[in-house]
Amino acid sequence: MRNTPADIRRILKDQLTSGQTVVAFCRGRGLKIPTFYSWKKKYLQTGKDTPAGFCQIVPKSVSVERQLRLPSGLELTVTGLSTREIAELILEIDRTYA
Repeated sequence: MRNTPADIRRILKDQLTSGQTVVAFCRGRGLKIPTFYSWKKKYLQTGKDTPAGFCQIVPKSVSVERQLRLPSGLELTVTGLSTREIAELILEIDRTYA
């Protein structure tokens, strides 16, 4: 009888929580060691840079438009810059137009 993906994930979890080495766990369950490692690679690793059990989360890009009016009368509409980047931009404008 073949194991379902749910069965395989349960077996992998059981090994992790058993405190046993992979060899001892597989011998106790009658599993072939290469099969166990094949399952582990297929069902636990989601990517080269992603540890097993974790998934990559990409933050939603939020583009905020800010309107600035400088004392010189110059008006700016800035999109996608952080507060720090806006401060640096204002300092550079002040240096240029001072």
